[in-house]
Amino acid sequence: MPRRTFEPGWYHVYNRWFEKMTIFKNKSDFERFYKLVLKYLSSEKYAGIKILAYSFLPNHFHCVVSTSGTEISSFFWDIQNAYGKYFNIKYERKGQLFEWRFRARLIQDEEYLTQCLSYVNFNAVKHKLVEDIKDYPWTSYHQIMDKNSVNIHKDLILDELEI
Repeated sequence: MPRRTFEPGWYHVYNRWFEKMTIFKNKSDFERFYKLVLKYLSSEKYAGIKILAYSFLPNHFHCVVSTSGTEISSFFWDIQNAYGKYFNIKYERKGQLFEWRFRARLIQDEEYLTQCLSYVNFNAVKHKLVEDIKDYPWTSYHQIMDKNSVNIHKDLILDELEI
């Protein structure tokens, strides 16, 4: 099946793990996925892609992504493929890790963009992983709210939001 190409714009991108399994079992798994995102974001191949918001949860992820016309299908395929190999080796398993390639919804207006940014950043609260989003490290919320106090995620600073 050919990969989908995307027109320039903002997208709400998400994917869940096969059969809703937990694939971020510990801090090192979250960090590995995060570092893969950074690796591909810094690649010249994906220079037209920016992540405006993200949330990595134990059984799925969400991102708000802007693209200048770059094929984001390859971007997410590279991340998911690399993480899938890592996970299967680490946990001595075989088989698919992700339920789909990924889902992407075009954000066509500012109101929906605002809703997506909030939804993505507070997704851990929605899924009752924490009561206070300040207690969940794997979201861009920290960068948006307090860029000076949280340095662990500084590599994904959101240029479009002038942080």
